[in-house]
Amino acid sequence: MTGKHFVGCVDKEAFYGAFSKSPYKFKHFNINFIGVYVDGPPVPQNPLELDFSKDQYIRTYQTLFVGIDRIGQDRGILISRKEYKDSNIYYLDLTSHRIYVLQENI
Repeated sequence: MTGKHFVGCVDKEAFYGAFSKSPYKFKHFNINFIGVYVDGPPVPQNPLELDFSKDQYIRTYQTLFVGIDRIGQDRGILISRKEYKDSNIYYLDLTSHRIYVLQENI
């Protein structure tokens, strides 16, 4: 399961195709962490920890900049932090290069 992955959560009804719900209206559902584990340890990074009630979600917001190669550039992603908090998506980089670099640093 290597590669770049964008993960979004939607209402069950939207997932199953209800016309009254949008499958593109992502919600945070008060998730407090997201990560990938392989045989016990997290890969390739520690889980992203969140607390939307305390506005602690900036790290997951920043991963979107990495995911679309905008980090460190003078260009935005057309999603404000406010919009992200209300309707978000998560980015997880599982490319083999990132995993190799992480393993070399352990």
